Amino acid sequence: MRLKDIAGNALAAGALLASISLAASAAYADDPTKEATRVETPATFQGPTEAAKAPKNIKVAIIPCAAAFHGCTSPADAAAEAAKAIGWTVTQYDGGGDQQKQNAAMLDAVSAGANVILLMAIDPNFVQLGLAAAKKAGIPVLSGTDSTNTPNPVIKPTGDNLNYVLDVSPSLVEVGHRMADWTIADSGGKANVLIIKADEFPSVRAENQGQVEGLKACSGCVIQPFLSTTSAQVATTLGQQVVGYLRSHPEVNYVLGPFDPADVFIVNAIAQAGLGDRVKVVAELGDGQNLDFIRNKRVQVADAAIDNTYIGYAVIDQAIRVLNKQPVIEPNGENVPFQMLDETNLPPPGTDWRASYDYKSAYLKLWQ
Repeated sequence: MRLKDIAGNALAAGALLASISLAASAAYADDPTKEATRVETPATFQGPTEAAKAPKNIKVAIIPCAAAFHGCTSPADAAAEAAKAIGWTVTQYDGGGDQQKQNAAMLDAVSAGANVILLMAIDPNFVQLGLAAAKKAGIPVLSGTDSTNTPNPVIKPTGDNLNYVLDVSPSLVEVGHRMADWTIADSGGKANVLIIKADEFPSVRAENQGQVEGLKACSGCVIQPFLSTTSAQVATTLGQQVVGYLRSHPEVNYVLGPFDPADVFIVNAIAQAGLGDRVKVVAELGDGQNLDFIRNKRVQVADAAIDNTYIGYAVIDQAIRVLNKQPVIEPNGENVPFQMLDETNLPPPGTDWRASYDYKSAYLKLWQ
């Protein structure tokens, strides 16, 4: 069957990301098996080797996109853990999934005398008021899981908007490829796929690009038009949107979700609608709840797991280098590990996925 690529033209950044996407999937092009996609990447600690002594008497403010989203709070909590381990004073805020609250949190951090501000999964275009206040006060602002810097394509804010110093993320283009490759292998090259997009998150845009590029290699696969969602819709209408689409398009047999907290609502809605016998969900992040879905055979069958604790430690590492006026690490993501999980390689019940090696000790040693 000829690939029906309805979604391809919807990605404005396609040309920019294509070369990276094709390189990321090269390891699987000749062997699109589930075993090949399950390789832990990287398999050993590939973070920085240059020491960065942690400065003393530092106040750090940490602001996740929303406390309700585990994908935002997990790296934020890890950053707080790492900061406390080196004696920093930590204040954590709730971004509330709302631009006004996120800007207000940044203004509070500036007023409280923060020396550095860390944001998780917040588009810089949404917090220009906070970035302007931080710039005026001489406070560096870094981010995690936004996917706007290397190893992802560098995305600058709109127009003259201010930007973060850097962002720490895995290659979400490669992660998207891994999800596509697993889906192709699982379906025997006959996947009919609904991809969920959430354009307010640059990370999801990069992931979507990798998914589309990966699925294009499958001549017998079909890509449906994207179904769009927002953070405000995740807990309210997303599940029913997906169910409605599946009922009107019974040919769809796979849903590629944007990130695990959203995928929870997708999985539960599909199960409650009685559609779990014909549709499989492939998710991204590696949250314990979603991995339990796989374990219990509840609609979700695979998850592109990312080590969010590593992200938190890597953000602190980059923050130390910025405060010390040392060169930052390239790629900015410091080689965040990820792995495709299915029923064959799940971590213990009730836990998020973590890399198999001790990167915490490696980082703490660098900061002495």
